[in-house]
Amino acid sequence: MTMSFLILAVAFLAAGALFSFPLSSFPRLSRWVCLACLTGGCVTGLSVALFVLAGGELSVFRMAWAVPLGEIILAVDPLSAFFLVPIFVVGLAAGVYGEGYLEASRGHLWPAYVRFFYFLLTAAMVAAVCARNAVLFLAAWEVMALAAFFLVCATDPQPGVSRAGLIYIVCMHAGILCLFVLFAVMGARAGSMDFTAMKAAMPGPGRTLTALFALALAGFGVKAGFMPVHFWLPEAHPVAPSHASAVLSAVVIKMGIYGLLRFLSFCPSVPESWGLVFLAIGASSGILGVLFALAQHDLKRLLAYHSIENIGIIALGMGLGCLGLARGNPALATIGFAAALLHVLNHSLFKTLLFLGAGSFDQALGSRDVEGAGGLLRRMPWASLFSWMGAAAICGLPPFNGFVSEWLVYSGLLGGALGGARSAMLSAAALALIGALAAACFTKAYGALTLGEPRGTAARDAKDPGELMLWPMALLALACLVVGIYPRPFVMSAARGAATIGRFPPEAALSAIADVLRPLALIGALGASALGLAGLLWLWREGLLKMREVAAAPTWGCGFTSPTARMQYTASSYAAPLARAFEGVLRPEVRFEAPSGYWPARASFHSHTPDLTLDRALLPASARIEKVLAVVRRVQHGRLQYYLLYAFGFLVAVLLWKL
Repeated sequence: MTMSFLILAVAFLAAGALFSFPLSSFPRLSRWVCLACLTGGCVTGLSVALFVLAGGELSVFRMAWAVPLGEIILAVDPLSAFFLVPIFVVGLAAGVYGEGYLEASRGHLWPAYVRFFYFLLTAAMVAAVCARNAVLFLAAWEVMALAAFFLVCATDPQPGVSRAGLIYIVCMHAGILCLFVLFAVMGARAGSMDFTAMKAAMPGPGRTLTALFALALAGFGVKAGFMPVHFWLPEAHPVAPSHASAVLSAVVIKMGIYGLLRFLSFCPSVPESWGLVFLAIGASSGILGVLFALAQHDLKRLLAYHSIENIGIIALGMGLGCLGLARGNPALATIGFAAALLHVLNHSLFKTLLFLGAGSFDQALGSRDVEGAGGLLRRMPWASLFSWMGAAAICGLPPFNGFVSEWLVYSGLLGGALGGARSAMLSAAALALIGALAAACFTKAYGALTLGEPRGTAARDAKDPGELMLWPMALLALACLVVGIYPRPFVMSAARGAATIGRFPPEAALSAIADVLRPLALIGALGASALGLAGLLWLWREGLLKMREVAAAPTWGCGFTSPTARMQYTASSYAAPLARAFEGVLRPEVRFEAPSGYWPARASFHSHTPDLTLDRALLPASARIEKVLAVVRRVQHGRLQYYLLYAFGFLVAVLLWKL
């Protein structure tokens, strides 16, 4: 296999983008051409990634480029290959689902527009992870940011879309400015913008290396969604089309993780303080992300906050890897970086599944508010089943894939390598709290959506989406189960990527990870047996029920003669005890009108939890700055003679200063 296969994959994706608008007048032909280009590109590209992860090597692709200091250099090492897997897997699954989603949108979305930027986004991510020249990398990074921006704005003029798009693009370009400075400094030291030269010219421990790390952390951390620069994520991801939201949350934010890991692979030495920084970021992002998710009513906003939580788990693995490098412990470095990489893959699978499920519920209900649902398990059984599997995976429950990567993080934190260090114990406690809160959050959301009785007409009339939307969900759910039951090849592939980051032989990484794999095989087998037993019990129950008459009756209404669906537990009431326990952090805004009198006519309760950074810090600061600038704005009143007077006064002041 050669690099021509990767070029072919990008060509397929480029063809899909080019054909999007010319074929828009022929909906049926356009769909099939786009599906063919998407399938060809993703399958071809995935074969390249799997070849490299299996131990194969590809030659470097070079081509001259007229851009100053730029050269088209593409290469695929195990680190790039590991990130190519979620790009192509999620790109294919979400893209196929998107064709059904666009058809079911009933004209609310322009298919050609969404397809064009979807293909462009996928191709840009491929170019970014394979680029070996800083100018090419930054160009792909910019195209990726712009394509994602146009997907975020695809549902405009719905409320909040323009605001979300503006916040997103401002944050992305703030991060890109940091990356410009980072690569400019590294390129000046190396005398070239090629990654190979930059790696050879990296400074040793000292202020310069610390400054470069700070720039990388700021530039890539914004894209990844680390706390406290996360605030664009819960604004932008919910308003995009659901299959685009899946790619944004499952893959695009991982490009920030890729950038940080690639930067770490350049560094000749990694200080221990970097590991502690990543542990602190991971613990704070994980805990705060899941806490704010717990307080949400919007299903897609809830999932967006959970992306911040899972980015925190990935950061914990990166912290372990950095500590391993700083202490000269290849085993700890392998476990940490392999855990981070594996959670990148796992999160991309179950988060895509959850966003696709959210899109199905959104189209069936006409709303993303979980409080307006109920009873969907009977009316949308397949979407509910697949969403349940995604929820179990994100909570880290065996035998699903989320458990495997979290097990690796626990193994690194609680193993003997760190010697019971306080930072490791605190991080392990934070990870345990994250898992518990995630389970509470998804029992809240899933229960409010699928259990009980419908709370409205839309929920009562809901039904499963078409096969084009269900099949990608089914395959993603199966992938979550396969990785959880048989994790060995996926962990080994992650270990190869970890060896690239730590600059040690792949054989050493594979042997270091072997001890951690032994209990995973047993846990996977036990989990699969438990699921199989549950399935057999369900079939037995169904068989018994077929042999007798089953009557439906209302649930006991606690003495009420006319119970209604409004008397059920809501998502807010379920989460109220936990929200109250963390009220000092969440600081929710509540509007409550209590019932009064013996026969109250009305009562209401509404809660909103403002974001910690955007609503509590940035917007108030922006309002104060605007007040100050309003004073300066008074001098701009549109009268030309006053402007001439300002210029004359300035010239006089300059002359007096020179005298």
